[in-house]
Amino acid sequence: MENIEKNLSIIRSLETDIINKVSAKADKIVQETMQERQLRMKTVNVDKALNTLLSDPDILNVFIRLRDK
Repeated sequence: MENIEKNLSIIRSLETDIINKVSAKADKIVQETMQERQLRMKTVNVDKALNTLLSDPDILNVFIRLRDK
């Protein structure tokens, strides 16, 4: 019985270690993703991106049709 309890304790300890490591890795990935997003937001020239978008005749046509409705 004592041997079983010892083994269960080891298993619980391993389970806790795995949960902690997975959680830490997930937190790191989320943090890196947020940092990448913030960097992209800082480096994107919105005016240039919008001008590029509106220079596409198909997109401009959609806006014109929406305005006419």
